[in-house]
Amino acid sequence: MVTSMVELKVIDELKKLSSDLSTDLIASTSKIPRLLNYQITLLEIFKREIKKLDHLGTCDYEIAYVSFRITNNLYNHCLKSGEQKDFVVQIKKTLDKDFIAFKTINDFLDRAPKSPSSVSSLDPLMARLASLKASKGSHDLAKPNGVINSKPLDKFKYREIITPYELEALIRSPSRPKILLIDFRTAKEFNYSHINYSEIVNIEPSHISSLITAKHRTFDQLNDMDLEERLKMHLTEEQFERFQNRHRYDLVIIYNLRYGPGGGGVDRFQALKNLLINDDKSGLPSANPFQPLIELLTFKNKYLSSRLKSHPLFLAGGLFYWHSVFGDSSLKRSLPTQILTRPQASLSKGGSESPSSSRSSSFTSSTNSHRRSADIDSNRSTSSPYLRNFGDYLSTAKSTSSTPVSNTFISSQDLSVPMNVHNYGRPLSLGPHHTDTPPQQQAPKTPKRSMSNGSSSVQRSRSNSTLSIEHKLPSTVSASAPNASHQNPVKFLDQYTTGLTNLGNSCYMNCVLQCLGATPQLTRFFFPTTSSSATSSTSLQSYRQHINLNNKLGSKGILTTNFVSLLGNMFQNSGKYFAPHDFKKVVGSLSPCQQFASFDQQDCIEFLNFILDGLHEDLNQMIIDNPQEKKAITELTPEQEKTREILPVRLALTIEWERYLKLNFSIIVDYFQGQYLSQLRCLECNSTSTTYNAFSILSLPIPQKLGNPNVPVLLDECLKEFTATELLDDNNKWHCSSCKKFTKLTKKITITRLPEVLIIHFKRFKMIPSGYINKMDTFVTYPVNDVLDLTSYWPEVGTTINSTLGQSMTKEKEQLILSTLPTRNQQPPFRYKLYGVANHFGNLSTGHYTSYVHKANDSKKTRNWCYFDDAKVTYNVKESQVLNKNAYCLFYQRV
Repeated sequence: MVTSMVELKVIDELKKLSSDLSTDLIASTSKIPRLLNYQITLLEIFKREIKKLDHLGTCDYEIAYVSFRITNNLYNHCLKSGEQKDFVVQIKKTLDKDFIAFKTINDFLDRAPKSPSSVSSLDPLMARLASLKASKGSHDLAKPNGVINSKPLDKFKYREIITPYELEALIRSPSRPKILLIDFRTAKEFNYSHINYSEIVNIEPSHISSLITAKHRTFDQLNDMDLEERLKMHLTEEQFERFQNRHRYDLVIIYNLRYGPGGGGVDRFQALKNLLINDDKSGLPSANPFQPLIELLTFKNKYLSSRLKSHPLFLAGGLFYWHSVFGDSSLKRSLPTQILTRPQASLSKGGSESPSSSRSSSFTSSTNSHRRSADIDSNRSTSSPYLRNFGDYLSTAKSTSSTPVSNTFISSQDLSVPMNVHNYGRPLSLGPHHTDTPPQQQAPKTPKRSMSNGSSSVQRSRSNSTLSIEHKLPSTVSASAPNASHQNPVKFLDQYTTGLTNLGNSCYMNCVLQCLGATPQLTRFFFPTTSSSATSSTSLQSYRQHINLNNKLGSKGILTTNFVSLLGNMFQNSGKYFAPHDFKKVVGSLSPCQQFASFDQQDCIEFLNFILDGLHEDLNQMIIDNPQEKKAITELTPEQEKTREILPVRLALTIEWERYLKLNFSIIVDYFQGQYLSQLRCLECNSTSTTYNAFSILSLPIPQKLGNPNVPVLLDECLKEFTATELLDDNNKWHCSSCKKFTKLTKKITITRLPEVLIIHFKRFKMIPSGYINKMDTFVTYPVNDVLDLTSYWPEVGTTINSTLGQSMTKEKEQLILSTLPTRNQQPPFRYKLYGVANHFGNLSTGHYTSYVHKANDSKKTRNWCYFDDAKVTYNVKESQVLNKNAYCLFYQRV
């Protein structure tokens, strides 16, 4: 007999949902092996829910039902294809074996009380009745201001995910259920920031993994008392007491930085479909990073008295999404003033991202020994600090309150711009990267500053010729922006469309600014999280805390502050146009030989390089002034050069990237820069010389078929031409250090690191024998709305570029060493979506530049691909227009 009043979906709705999801999965691929892989994953989910049902008496009945039904639907589809018959037969046997368990699930759902929304979706008459019943409140806690029913915990008996809104509602509930939060991250991460709630315990993932070594047991031989014994040595007295009393809490909720789907509401069925299609194993319920902890607390109890009252839940989106919803006030720091010491420069003492869910940053002595044996410690004599992840970068910000950025170029017009932009996903208080790697250092406490009221709030502090700026960022987009009064401020940055006036052959600048302004990594960084209360709280322009005033290669923040001011003006004038006079003056005065100060036509790629380099140097946190120390980092000894030539590519490229980061670490490096190796090989003695180079823009040659520039080529052909082996002869001969003479050689380029934002430039201009620069108008075909997959260009473990020297180490040893080094988002697949195209018409001196930029839609306007021709903006242009022969520079976003 069903006694719970929790409302579940009706069987018919679940059947339809299963059918729709099955259709989507089948449409996502034509490959039977991939569909079989879907089925295996779904069966794992089903069996996991059955295990919960056997041990606890409850489970997520809906997800179990849907998983089984989809598996059966996919099985029938695969059976008709006639492929992989043996595998299909095994799927059928598993389905038959689990049918009794499925019938149990089906019978429970058939008897359970039905959700009015579920019934109403099938019966229009019931829809009217449901709307009357719901007129005084809502039972959907996934929405803000949701109303809790009389039994707020009942609904969580049948699922294991809880949204931030639901958790916050439970905490505020008059019934005050006892809730225990478990922060499943390292102690450093916990101390840096955690949910501001009294009943919380910090359990490090390493506590569980270390139990196996300490107890000399397998995981199956452990129980919850083993973990309790371990935690007694690490937790504070208060936290340990909470953990001991875990069975007394009504609900236990676990979270890490950002596991689980985020969003206003969590549709776990659509999330499951997306995870399957994207082959994202990390987000599947069967790969839950909390599973070892859940197993110990739920299924491996030494005493029945320590068993939890219900299956633990995990917080959707983790700390990251919690903070994006409720802001800084929802977080607490255990060490508010402590600043931890950076790691030393030597790679043998550096940090790493563990392949575990927590991505721990500690090194063990055993992994150090592996690195020493491979001669990986590139600069033992140096002691320069370097950062291990982007969280480190954010947490090492310097407050500029006492050292305002010198900037005489910002006009009063720029200062009056309301920066009405909300959080775009990277709150400074969390310091997260686009991986789950959290900050390793404590951020300095930023002093509060007073702000004036109004739509634009700017504090001006004058000291001689200096000017200190900060903008107030209300939690909603200003009403002055079109259609913004009830607009999601996050989406606003994806939707704004502002033309830029041509100031006299400045179209080369305008087309680049439109594409950069549509790059979310930049807008997220320059316009961070704000408080939910626009009247009582302020948000500092936190990017200013990262400006390096001591970097001689930078502009002391002048370029960066003016770039941010320009973005603000573009946000303010959405739907209109803006004349970037002041910004052009700044870049003109700062550019080498004042290249961009004139009104002559310029190359947009040169301008793009100037902007990216300038932003990097302004925000670069890794400046070393000592010439000897810098030389020790940048120059290899002959022994080290020899070692690099025989190391596997993946290992060598990782070491070289870490070396590069010792002198270069900024948002530009982290998001925009990739790496390629260039190897020269002597054709007489076969010796090689390999260098690793960072790039912000990947400049590709355009191959000509049979010498005919009118024959279209594919983007993939350009990439293959870029990575093809080239013979260097005649005037290009190389002086071989082994042969002691100039010899013929080959040159081979291999892409070794792919960035989050990939900018591809087509080399359309080349010098002809007469000395003139000629333009190639070859049509290059590139993916517009489809995905660009570059995974095949990324070297796998075991790849070597010196096969003639033999295998320097086994794949197993290489993988072991790589596991101790930071991954820095270099994990396949590498798939990209186009979001910007800069076009060039005419020749280099008298041409014209425009751009296509993809914009998000809203309820009132369809934007999609927009065409920016200086001040003129055309909405919703066709894909066939975006794919055009004048494409000069492509902007791709990794997905």
